[in-house]
Amino acid sequence: MNYKDYFSFTRGEKRGVVFFLSIIIILIVFIQFIGYFKKNQQTDFSQFENEINEFEKSIKSDSIHPYNDTLKIELFEFNPNTITDEEWEKLGFVAWQIKTINNYKAKGGGWKTKEDVKKIYGLEESHYEQLKPFILLPDEKENIFNNTSKKEATKVSYFNFDPNTISKEQWGNLGFKDWQIKVIFNYKEKGGKWKTKADVKKIYGLAEADYLKLEPFILLPDAISPSEKVTSKKAYTTKVNINTATANELTNLKGIFSEKYAEIIIKYRTELGGFVRKEQLKEVWNLKEETYNEFINQVELGNNLPKQLNINKASAEELKVHPYINWNIANAIVKYRKSNGNFKKVEDIKKIQIIDAETFLKIAPYLTIN
Repeated sequence: MNYKDYFSFTRGEKRGVVFFLSIIIILIVFIQFIGYFKKNQQTDFSQFENEINEFEKSIKSDSIHPYNDTLKIELFEFNPNTITDEEWEKLGFVAWQIKTINNYKAKGGGWKTKEDVKKIYGLEESHYEQLKPFILLPDEKENIFNNTSKKEATKVSYFNFDPNTISKEQWGNLGFKDWQIKVIFNYKEKGGKWKTKADVKKIYGLAEADYLKLEPFILLPDAISPSEKVTSKKAYTTKVNINTATANELTNLKGIFSEKYAEIIIKYRTELGGFVRKEQLKEVWNLKEETYNEFINQVELGNNLPKQLNINKASAEELKVHPYINWNIANAIVKYRKSNGNFKKVEDIKKIQIIDAETFLKIAPYLTIN
């Protein structure tokens, strides 16, 4: 066969080659120029992006400024240095703010003026303005008898007085500011009394120098007489059962000056299921050491058995309600029970790794297997 035969085509083959080459050229041209004929259309996401931005702003705003103008708050006169968590909540503060406040107080922090309260983290200007008229603190730091104040000097009129009986006007004549007088009468309304001159010295905002000016005019003894101390001791020979006492009974104890604080003790007693040791009273929120030492000998535990949780039946949710049992411990108890069957005795929970000896001694009186 001649090699030329490999490079020769029939008429039909030539037409086929031309046809396919034409198709290839057309496709190449089409691909190159299709971009010029297609309209460049882009989806408009601007509205969607705006909505996302607004949502992110709202999240940031809520996290930094938790107060909501529409939130219903209960306004009442208060001293930020003495009110309870529940009262902070009524005033419109949220849980994390209250925790921050308590941490600040635990480190020795306090508020001396209304402007100091304004510095509470997360407190918005509008919220502060609502609270400001009800804060029982001065607008600015000043001595109550300070004659160098920019404001008009307070005219002080000294006279013999019993702090337990004088009127608001008479307190004013002695040089006390309106906010201090409100604090004094709030204290009296809660059953507070002054028994000695030294007690008057404890009035909030009363400087040492000012007290020394008032001291000669105070119609109270310098100290409680021995006979009064004997009478006082006799008055408390009958001890109160701390596990059954009412708020009224607790209020009558020496050292507990308000029914509200008595209610805090009762609330904690209920959460525990009852006190099994007197020392547990030290765990009550904001109970000062001197207050504890003053009334501890006036109470007894009685024969009351504490309310107990059945560790063979209780769920993790039920267990973690107890002040001594956190979620990790509650969850561990339930998991151990599911894996190993019911507990034979309360001591078996010591087999759980996260329950150490100290934790066991605290929670054991409040647990049962029956």
